[in-house]
Formats: sequence, C-alpha cells, structure tokens
Amino acid sequence: MSAIAVGRTIRVPEGAYKFGTGTLTLTITEVISSQVIDGAIWVQLKGRQVRPDGSLAVRERYAAVRLDAVTEVEPAR
Repeated sequence: MSAIAVGRTIRVPEGAYKFGTGTLTLTITEVISSQVIDGAIWVQLKGRQVRPDGSLAVRERYAAVRLDAVTEVEPAR
C-alpha cells in the first residue's frame, strides 16, 4: 500500500493499532518491519503523532498498525 512510506501521514482507527486509545494520526518517520498476524498484514512504524490541533508531538512513538485499516491523510503543517 502506498500510504505506508516515510513522510506520509496516516490515520488508523483504535481497533487497528497497538497500543493506544482513540484514532491514531501519525506522520511516518520510519517503516521498521511487517508481518502477517491472523491473516492480516501488520506494519511496525515509528513516527510523530498528529495532535487534534494539527501540531506534531515532539517525541516520536512506535505503533503496529493493521495495513488494511490505514488511510492516508493530508500531512500536518
């Protein structure tokens, strides 16, 4: 999927990523790995979370996301 690439901003619903609550919006800084778990492709990512006001979190975070639930969104400005 083209949405999983460094520099892209993605949105993932709560049930489709590990670990956290609420919808995750993340600007990707590193694609670490991918693997199939229970028939779905999960991708390990590192990136900066986009806050509700559109600003980027200072610290990077890790997330494992289910590829079929990822949507690309406009990048944070």
